[in-house]
Amino acid sequence: MLKKLRLLALVLCLVVVTSAIVNAAPLHQVPDGEEYIVQGGDWLSKIAEKYYGEAQQYPTIIEATNAKAGQDASFTAITDENLIEIGQKLWVPIERDADVVTVNNVAFKPVEISSLGIQTVVPDDWPKTEGDDPLLQNAWSAGLFSFVSFATTPGNDTRVGLARLLRVPPESLANEAAGGQLVEDQIGGREWAIFGREEGGITSIAAATVADKVIYQVSLFAETSQAMTILTTILENFQITDAAVNQQTITIEAPVAGTSLTNPFELRGTTTQYPFQGRLMYRVLDESGNQVGRGPFEVVGQLGRPSTFAVAATYQVPSDGPGTVEIAEVSAADGTIIAINSVGVTLLQDPSGYDIIIDDPLPFTSISSPAQVRGKISDRPFEGRLNYRVVDAAGEELNAGFIDSRGQVGQVNIYDSFIDFDVTHDGPGRIELYDIRPADGAVFSISTVNVWLTTPR
Repeated sequence: MLKKLRLLALVLCLVVVTSAIVNAAPLHQVPDGEEYIVQGGDWLSKIAEKYYGEAQQYPTIIEATNAKAGQDASFTAITDENLIEIGQKLWVPIERDADVVTVNNVAFKPVEISSLGIQTVVPDDWPKTEGDDPLLQNAWSAGLFSFVSFATTPGNDTRVGLARLLRVPPESLANEAAGGQLVEDQIGGREWAIFGREEGGITSIAAATVADKVIYQVSLFAETSQAMTILTTILENFQITDAAVNQQTITIEAPVAGTSLTNPFELRGTTTQYPFQGRLMYRVLDESGNQVGRGPFEVVGQLGRPSTFAVAATYQVPSDGPGTVEIAEVSAADGTIIAINSVGVTLLQDPSGYDIIIDDPLPFTSISSPAQVRGKISDRPFEGRLNYRVVDAAGEELNAGFIDSRGQVGQVNIYDSFIDFDVTHDGPGRIELYDIRPADGAVFSISTVNVWLTTPR
């Protein structure tokens, strides 16, 4: 009897100890991963091949899903590897790099965009896009509705930056007719203007912030359920690492400092950033600082890239004397100067040069080689011919030569000719017509037209 009692006590002790061990045993740890909703035509091996490149890896998904089901009632444990249902939630393990972070089941990886001088994070499973389009050079995408891109533009107003990104007038952003909502908020220690709209489960968002006369822009397309998580995480981690990269710089190549100008004169140069609406402003000042010439002009280039310009500028002075030529980018928001450069010259009261008028092609027309160029000149050019150049958006010369004119000295001359050029891809460019002053080789009169250069069809 005593032995039976001792045996019973031992059994009870083992039961208690075993129960304690079982209760103390940890649950299956849920690995890092992401949620997947079963679609029509899915099976476990197909999903495994999509994620891991090997169909045989499907037991990993089963094990992870069952572990997740033990913690989250919205997941259902898989009891039959041949049976999953449309709409069922699976947990797919994903090995992340050490610097990948997960926010609301969305994994993010750090990215550095040295060309814009910034760093932030983007969704881990969105690869970087490839292409010549400037808008795609700083973008990550996993499909048509999983897209984020980054850009900069000179300026000091976030609403102007948003309007430029959305290609609408700034005043329309607060209008309900725009179909979205404009908010301004501080995220990650920066003031952001954010415009978003939702349609069919997809949200499109444009965001902009300003620092040192540079507008930093973010464009996002994502599923509505994840859009705010993605945007907020990107903006919270947004850092400017090199502000100098995006500063607008205007370089004046002509006139050269110390040049004696006659009217009209050649204004040529470059910018490091494409200016707002592709426009700059020139001013001519006399020795006393009085404005004796002024006007806006268009540059040639593309968003996100440098631009070039070559235009005819004019001034009026009563006598010869020192002067200054200025070129500036002016803020469309408040008229402040974004960037400016100037050069000292001598302004001569010489008789005006003649006008070169380009009738064809019209501004921003698409042309291919050979292209017809025709127009009129208010007087006969030197030796009865004009010089021409065709340049691309970077200012690279594609071709140069001469165009003959018809007419007498002191009378209107006309010209009509075909010019050749060679381009490897379509893009903006410029045709320049000018005459050289034989005494010193300086450009005496110039006219330009911005066009779209296309490859032969």
